[in-house]
Amino acid sequence: MTTSQPSPGIINMRTPSNPDTPGIPDGFDPCGAVSEPFALMAWIAANREQFKPPVGNKYLYSGRDFFVMIIAGPNARNDFHKVDSEEFFIQLKGDVSVKTIEDGRVKEHAIREGEVFFIPPNVPHSPQRGPNTLGLVVERRRPPGEPEHLIFFCENCNTLVYEKVFDCKDIVEHFTRAMEEFWADEKLSTCPC
Repeated sequence: MTTSQPSPGIINMRTPSNPDTPGIPDGFDPCGAVSEPFALMAWIAANREQFKPPVGNKYLYSGRDFFVMIIAGPNARNDFHKVDSEEFFIQLKGDVSVKTIEDGRVKEHAIREGEVFFIPPNVPHSPQRGPNTLGLVVERRRPPGEPEHLIFFCENCNTLVYEKVFDCKDIVEHFTRAMEEFWADEKLSTCPC
């Protein structure tokens, strides 16, 4: 059996790099070459220390049209997320709960290990991940100017407390920053009830 060498400009990658930089596709050469298959659970184990609350997410793939994140529990989220695109969840390990707001009411969806879950555009949702859970989430890259929403409700009376609307170029960085800003500002994070 003969093995051919890659063409000039194409990198034969055995393990995907993982820069948390949108626009730099993980696992792909800048020329658009196809990456080699890799062991997902080995990648997760090698990067486990980087999955930190409040969200616990890290890019597995960050491409031009979409990105894929691995999200580890526990998370520390009391927000609802809303965006004008679909999201696709695959629950790899453990069971999680995703709260959605549908017809003005909170609905809770249990996603069991091995199950998938689809969220349509503009449905506020709040993934609740317990310890030692792992999920894979696929989302569309947001074009400039498309608003991202983090919505915080009072846990006692369900009144809207704060809604942060922003351009999200890096979901890993920007979500954490928006949540920490909310929690640090007593005026923003206090319900009048």
